Amino acid sequence: MTSEHEVEFVTSPSPLTLATEGIRLRVRVKPGSSRQAVLGRTVLAGGEAAVSIAVSAPPEDGKANAAVAALLSKAWGVPKTSIRVRVGASGRSKILEIDGDPAILGRRLLLWLESLAEV
Repeated sequence: MTSEHEVEFVTSPSPLTLATEGIRLRVRVKPGSSRQAVLGRTVLAGGEAAVSIAVSAPPEDGKANAAVAALLSKAWGVPKTSIRVRVGASGRSKILEIDGDPAILGRRLLLWLESLAEV
C-alpha cells in the first residue's frame, strides 16, 4: 500500500518504491558473512520482494548498516550519505531510503535490479 506521496514501480513484486524525495529499497542483510556482495533478488517469508545483501561487518553498533551503504553506494555511484536505513535499523530486513531525483535514480536502480539473479 502506498501513501499519497509514493508510487510503486510497475514491476510486481518489486523491492523498489518511488517516493517524492527519493527511492526506497527493501533489503535482507546477512551480516558476518565471509564476503561483501549483493546476492540477488529474493522473496521474504511475508511475500515481500527484497534484495539479499551479504556484508562481513558484524550486526552491532550500526556496522552492518554502514557496510550495506558503502557497498550500494559503490555499485550505484552515489554518496554513502545519500543512503540511510528508514525502517529496521536493528533487524536483518530493512527499508533503505536513497536520496536523489526519483525519476533518474529510479530508472538506474530498476535496471540494476533487473540485472540481479533470483536467489
